[in-house]
Amino acid sequence: MIALSQEGPSHCTQTDDLSPYLNSLVLKARSINRSIFSSISYKTSFSDPLALLESLNQPNSPHAYFEKSTDEFSIACGDYIAREEFHGNDRFQHAKKWADSLLSTVERAGDAPIAGTGPTLFLNASFEAGQNPSGLPSLQVFLPGWQDVNQGGKHFVVLNTEIHPHSDPQLLQKQLSQRLDAMVGLKFDQFQQPVANRTTLGASKENFNYLEGVSQALKEIKSGKVSKIVLARQLTFELTSKLSPFSIVHALRDRFPDCHTFSLSAPNQGVWVGASPETLVRLRGNSLKTEALAGSAPRGPSAGKDAHWGETLLAREKEVLEHQLVIESIRRRLSSVGTTHLKQGLPRLLRLTNLQHVRTPVEGIIPDGLHPFEVLEALHPTPAMGGSPRPPALAKLAEIEGNPRGWYSGVAGWMDARGRSEFIVPIRCGRILQDSLTLYAGAGIVEGSIPEQEKDETDWKLQAMLEVITGSPNLPV
Repeated sequence: MIALSQEGPSHCTQTDDLSPYLNSLVLKARSINRSIFSSISYKTSFSDPLALLESLNQPNSPHAYFEKSTDEFSIACGDYIAREEFHGNDRFQHAKKWADSLLSTVERAGDAPIAGTGPTLFLNASFEAGQNPSGLPSLQVFLPGWQDVNQGGKHFVVLNTEIHPHSDPQLLQKQLSQRLDAMVGLKFDQFQQPVANRTTLGASKENFNYLEGVSQALKEIKSGKVSKIVLARQLTFELTSKLSPFSIVHALRDRFPDCHTFSLSAPNQGVWVGASPETLVRLRGNSLKTEALAGSAPRGPSAGKDAHWGETLLAREKEVLEHQLVIESIRRRLSSVGTTHLKQGLPRLLRLTNLQHVRTPVEGIIPDGLHPFEVLEALHPTPAMGGSPRPPALAKLAEIEGNPRGWYSGVAGWMDARGRSEFIVPIRCGRILQDSLTLYAGAGIVEGSIPEQEKDETDWKLQAMLEVITGSPNLPV
């Protein structure tokens, strides 16, 4: 559990005068002669975090958004109040120390009854531990200027503020009221973004020949050095017209309510958007939930054909092997950090609009004092994203793929001051830059894999992004 600072007023609404509370914070900042942070959670009426983000976001400004419609949960945030980058194999350990230090000193006001309220840190980690040549941070953790949370009909706006020794409490109150009024009083029907489904893409440039790459991976597997290698394609298209990230995300959340729809951005790094079926870890108190997700098949044109492909997916030797490798690795890694009472559910089909996967939920109890970032360090990257055993599989995929993946198949999510947290694996996604779009998709290669079939699987996974961007699921010829 994360240490909490002293709390202010327990309930905050749009009309409250928080000047006495803010005055006490200014006096504290003066007494210690340094800036401090305040986090105020306001209970509000209906809001849509994505619509709010779409309205408030400025070009090239940082933001994060996550939504899973079937869980009735969505959260969005924008701007940096405090931020730090970390690189190297021990990046999560350094991030843990920084996050604990920051959260222990944030002054809080307003009830935080649901996960994602109160001071909340957002995290983005690249697949690779080293710094990306493009400048994309290997791991960034930040406290946003604002966040909007919607869970099961409950809505909260959280405003975070840096308070200096020379701050004016009355001016702080005025600025907070103006920020809150601007967010709560937005007229969403006045904001219109370009719609999705209308962009024409030309031919793509691919990072490597996928069929040849699968053949190389199979040779490595046959040699006995690895049992699984996950190879990811990167297809980059030149853009001749502007893409609207939030229109794409809106289309994705409607089409894939069982997935984690997301939008992520850092200055000068474009916007990453997608709909990921994979939860890396979800923590509530000492309760941990994760899942093994491996194996793919298309959806059938009829109930019978759909059931046939699903049954085949659950029983096919290649898929069973791939899935079991992921489960065994997850259990082993969670046990290594002290997780107990591990239990796994029965394998079942996760049926999405265009694909079905084998999914096995895994639950456990984490020991007191285990930090969410330590769980991330143990799990990332899972065999579903890298391979097994981890070191030789990662080395071989880096050799074959050539280009770093960046945030694709990395980690993204959030952690509030009470340790409630949720992190996903950003897959089935695209990166939008000013003049280019890169789409990402991968497949797990194990003994028995057939190169042509593995490439077909990545084509299926690319279809979701292609259809919402171009209106067609087909790759441009």
